[in-house]
Amino acid sequence: MTTGTPHRSVLLLGGSQHVVDDCVASLRDLGYTAQGTNDFFSDIPARFDLTHIDLVSLGGLVPPDRKAELKAQIGAINPTVIFLDALAGIPGLVASQVQAAFTAGRHDFDHAPAYTPSDRSIRLTLQDPADVKVTLWWRTSLIPPDPKSDSLVLLDDRLAGGDHTIPVPGHIPPPAATPSGPRPVDWFATVQADAAIYNLGIAAGQ
Repeated sequence: MTTGTPHRSVLLLGGSQHVVDDCVASLRDLGYTAQGTNDFFSDIPARFDLTHIDLVSLGGLVPPDRKAELKAQIGAINPTVIFLDALAGIPGLVASQVQAAFTAGRHDFDHAPAYTPSDRSIRLTLQDPADVKVTLWWRTSLIPPDPKSDSLVLLDDRLAGGDHTIPVPGHIPPPAATPSGPRPVDWFATVQADAAIYNLGIAAGQ
């Protein structure tokens, strides 16, 4: 399933150039105009034509004070730009967040999907039949400078209106590798119902 991308332009600023490059490739595959850099302390207004940027994604490794400075600088040049705080350095997840930001008007927050830790499931209520795709994302390595990740599609089908429960396999996600050894990490889920896209962050241990 895809959503419309009528000449949307995205700028990605993150800590890993490898992740930024993969995010750019994912967004271009979806039809966006995308560019990015991990040198977020450089003169961004001088390097990029911000007047034609629709959305700026800021990675988690961009310090809060630098994020505030970038938002002020870019917002002064382009007041209509959308700022997005990336959930994690996972290219497919960032691409999903970008899609969600551009389709925010399609969201039904009264019936937004949610994760239920008691039975490890994602609950979804549809007002009408819809094409639904549910994807899990998790990081397999947190070793800098380039984190690695994996994903699993749990569902890609047309569902009837009503309540639905999508179970999450017990072995997902596996622990991620760190310099001190493996440990559990936060993971994420994307739920796309027709043009509406929801991205969920799920804390480790839930």
